[in-house]
Amino acid sequence: MAKTPSSARPRKRATSRASSRPSRTAAARPATPKTAKPPFVFEALQARYGDCLLLTVPGPRGIVRLLIDGGPSGVFRTFLKPRLDQEIVDKTPLTIDAIMVSHIDEDHILGVLDLFGAIRDADERQAPRPYQPRWLLHNSFDGLIGEGEGGAARTIEGPTVLAGLGGALPDLLQKRESHTARLVLQSYGQGSKLASLAAALKISRNPPDQGLIQFTTDRPRLMRLGDATLTIVGPLKKEIDDLQDKWAKWKAKQKDKEATAALAKYLDRSVPNLSSIVVLMECNGTRVLLTGDARGDHILKGLKQAGLMPASEPLKVDILKLPHHGSARNLDDDFFEKIHADHYVASGDGTYGNPDLDALNMIEKARPEGGYTVHLTYSAESCDATHKDWLKDRKDGPFDPARHAIADIVARWKREGNIKVAEGPVRLEL
Repeated sequence: MAKTPSSARPRKRATSRASSRPSRTAAARPATPKTAKPPFVFEALQARYGDCLLLTVPGPRGIVRLLIDGGPSGVFRTFLKPRLDQEIVDKTPLTIDAIMVSHIDEDHILGVLDLFGAIRDADERQAPRPYQPRWLLHNSFDGLIGEGEGGAARTIEGPTVLAGLGGALPDLLQKRESHTARLVLQSYGQGSKLASLAAALKISRNPPDQGLIQFTTDRPRLMRLGDATLTIVGPLKKEIDDLQDKWAKWKAKQKDKEATAALAKYLDRSVPNLSSIVVLMECNGTRVLLTGDARGDHILKGLKQAGLMPASEPLKVDILKLPHHGSARNLDDDFFEKIHADHYVASGDGTYGNPDLDALNMIEKARPEGGYTVHLTYSAESCDATHKDWLKDRKDGPFDPARHAIADIVARWKREGNIKVAEGPVRLEL
């Protein structure tokens, strides 16, 4: 909600004081200077094929920091740690008010594990902590399926499920070709380790009750962070209930091979899409939609059920973090027709084909007139080079510039000038 213009407020107060205290003039009472509030700052670091966002929010007592995801292996050391260290003053531990891991994929969680590891290492050396997180917002695999922490490990042979911690993959998944299913179980171990580290470091998880972060239509969950309000619009409770139902049925038939195959297929198709925390953040008139890797239709459904979608026009936000690094597999035309942003942010380096040419075409198709900026955390040329290299040994390769390259559409946008493009790390002050 827009604030009353600051120029209008002092005049009203001055008039009131002058009428009640006529013996004191304005000249006799020099105004006490006010400290301007810091701006809202959105940063998308270069996180290879993952996400790593740092949001700085004004608050009553200064700035408040929200870190969203930490990228895959190497991102903490190369990009996140140097950025956080810039904020440290006089070797005082840097307060990170909240860390949100959008979901259980290694391209989002590993950098946060590395950050927690750096804190643990400092504790073991009895040295000052470099960083002091207050909250961890994270839905573990156990939470999604309704188990206690570690419950899935007890149900599906713990050493094999904990593949992310060095164990072997289950025979079931070794026989399957599904890359996503393997990642789901690998990420289970990483999520379990994150929860254990948070507990050991006394970092509060999912306050106030450590419950699952999800969207329910009867009472959308709201969180306050400085001047910002975070409305949780995903994951959808109904979809999670369905997942838990399938898990419960599988537990009752643990030795049934057909039931096991059906569950694996469901996990492969559903868990990565269901588990992403989706948040609409509002701060002093600025709106940011944070989407993780959620499916576009699930995001629209959550927004509509939360009463946040206008009836006859698109939802307008300042920043839209594109779901799944701008993958067209998670999006369709309807998503971009119903959500309009001043800034579209695609975090990806070309691995797995993200950002996707089809997704960029969808943005332009929905808003051909332009008047907005598309941000790529890596240059279009480097994304195409990485995409080409990634495709060369895959069955859906080789790289076809007509179907895969994004450099041409980006070059055209720059030439025409209606759609602005920015390439490299993103920093927006609003």
